[in-house]
Amino acid sequence: MRQLVIYFLFLLIPIASIAQKSTDEALAMDFFRNGEFQKAADLYEEIYNKTGSEPSFNSLISCLLKLKQFDKAEKSAHKQVKRNPGVLRYQVDLGTIYKQSGNSAKAKEQFNKVINEINADMFTITDIGQKFYSLAEFDYAIATFKKGRQVMGNETLFTYDLTRLYNLKQDKAAVIEEALTQIAGNPTFISQSKSILLSSLQEEKDFDELKSVLQKKINKDSKNPELAELMIWLLLQRNDFQTALDKAIAYNKNFNEDGERLLTVGNAAAHAEKYEIATRAFAAIASATPRSPLYEEAKLALISAKNKKITSGNYTQEDLISLENDYQQAILEFGKSNETLYIIKELAQLKAYYLNKINEAIKLLEEALKTPRISTSLQSELKLDLGDTYILAGDVWEATLLYGQVDKALRDNPLGQEARFRSARLSFWNGDFEWAKAQLDVLKASTSQLFANDALNLSLLIGSNMGPDSTNKPLRIYAQADLALFKNQLTSAKNKLDSLKSLFPGHPLEDDILMAEAKICLKKGEIQAAEKKLNEIAERFSYDIWGDDALFMLADLNENQLGNKTKAQELYEKLLTQYPGSLYVLEARKRFRTLRGDVIN
Repeated sequence: MRQLVIYFLFLLIPIASIAQKSTDEALAMDFFRNGEFQKAADLYEEIYNKTGSEPSFNSLISCLLKLKQFDKAEKSAHKQVKRNPGVLRYQVDLGTIYKQSGNSAKAKEQFNKVINEINADMFTITDIGQKFYSLAEFDYAIATFKKGRQVMGNETLFTYDLTRLYNLKQDKAAVIEEALTQIAGNPTFISQSKSILLSSLQEEKDFDELKSVLQKKINKDSKNPELAELMIWLLLQRNDFQTALDKAIAYNKNFNEDGERLLTVGNAAAHAEKYEIATRAFAAIASATPRSPLYEEAKLALISAKNKKITSGNYTQEDLISLENDYQQAILEFGKSNETLYIIKELAQLKAYYLNKINEAIKLLEEALKTPRISTSLQSELKLDLGDTYILAGDVWEATLLYGQVDKALRDNPLGQEARFRSARLSFWNGDFEWAKAQLDVLKASTSQLFANDALNLSLLIGSNMGPDSTNKPLRIYAQADLALFKNQLTSAKNKLDSLKSLFPGHPLEDDILMAEAKICLKKGEIQAAEKKLNEIAERFSYDIWGDDALFMLADLNENQLGNKTKAQELYEKLLTQYPGSLYVLEARKRFRTLRGDVIN
């Protein structure tokens, strides 16, 4: 029995020891937090002498440095180095002690000694590099990783660590070199290299430097597809679509490719409304011999871009008929399927709004709705288009039914919200203002931002202009003009607006009339006239519902149509400060930062 008791006592000794250690460490930590560094140092020294643990050593050194007891700290560090030969991070601690004691020369000598002793061990290299990084010794951290590359015989290692360090030192040239080194070492890292460059390069001069370095490397290695991809990416980041297209054409030929880079440039240019460049990019793929695997995608994108190019400005009847023929030939060539439905939609809109072939448009959309295995979302889009086309045909009842079907099928979906907005807008055009406003007020409170602005503006327009006279004649004339504008009957819309101004001079609808006139000018490609109308709204009616719309449209015109980037930047900034609650704020901020030269991830 006595032996059993003794046995259990021996078992309890280490448990008691661990408990005591834990208590001492907690007490030492409390002393340290309270600034009682001497008491903390005494306890940590006691723990370290018993256990030799790394945490107690680190805490002891921290206390001694706080107390400026450099001799004792140096002695403890030497002891730890001796206990752990080959563990270089303790030698870094020794160098840190020298530096904090004021002996910079000895610290430098110690740090260099550590770097010289680095061998081909990934863990050690990373450990020492991170140690220097934690001490804000960035130059020594860089030297560590460079030495690591040397001893490991691989110049592409530690790219992430070195990029982070060069970024901290604001050495953009070195960041560029590291990103390109990473690609050279492993081409699959090109996406990571793009992310590194985006996060590091912020100013125009940084991108000029990258472009220069990149071009030099391409000149030396003209067959490197990754460098070519990075150049195209860089040019698109800077919205230099023309140069991007020229490079893409050259690279496509140089690498005997199928047009992937051309497709990338075309899509980016189309998104930025640079339709001339987009059509050239897509046409280069569609006309290639032998036929590219991207032929169908490029051909359809080409027709779509031509549509946007023609209908966004001045066009002739011959332009429209030529475009119609392009669509019809494409449908004959590729057939009617889920993949080609979007060009059928575009052709229907062309026939309905520009060629006055409304019945043909209705038939086209009705046939499209019979496409097998069509998704609910695409079916709803077709129904919304068909409803709009019935309005052009004067069949309001059919339009109402179609909007209702989409609303019911996709109640909480943006398409369902769009259907409700179109239904409310139809009530407005029909002169049922109170009912339209009631629908819009519900919609603006629950809808996504995509439609909230239109719903809010129309609701405010109705609420501000319904007069005591139950006929609401001025608002009815305006609604008729708005409907004519929707139908693309621009002359009729303009005549109704002129009649409204003549019959009711100085009416509160004046700013609404100006906005409608600006939209007519834009549809006709009369950019200067549109700018004049929008400027008048921004100056005279900045407080009213179209103030932020006019300012955003003006900025967009200056950026994309008039080529005045400086003016566009000023207008976006004005919108941000003058209308902080506007739904345009997010897009305006993004565009402002892009024009300023910031990089948008």
